[in-house]
Amino acid sequence: MRNNLKMYQKVNLESSMKAADPHTVILMLFNGVLESISVAIGAIERKDFEIKSKSLSKAINILRSLQHSLDKDSEPEVSKNFDVLYSYCINKLTKAGVSLELSDFDEVITMIKPLRDAWKNMPEQGKQDGIVALTEKAQSSKVAQTAEL
Repeated sequence: MRNNLKMYQKVNLESSMKAADPHTVILMLFNGVLESISVAIGAIERKDFEIKSKSLSKAINILRSLQHSLDKDSEPEVSKNFDVLYSYCINKLTKAGVSLELSDFDEVITMIKPLRDAWKNMPEQGKQDGIVALTEKAQSSKVAQTAEL
């Protein structure tokens, strides 16, 4: 029964991400990092180290996905700052996974949560401008690839 529920949740999440606009996907990733860290903290408190490891791995993988999604061409300085932040969080979580220091987890949460909140509260026009920019970039990339053929 538990495996069926996990499978349903996974399929539901994948479906939601496929149907979501880029802004919503990033918001889901931020939420996923925070949720995974919270699960890891709970697992440490219960001394369930298998769940702790899985949750930490998930949080780190999501942070890597956020890191790889950075648009380094349009805003190089901003992208670099986020890249450094994500690397720091990944290193902190890796350290926390070994030391089990809850303060390390809390530090990452205090860095990611304001980003998530700002992203969540972004004005609608900002969301639309970002979606248009991403669409235009994707289209120009396709045109460039076609021209190379």
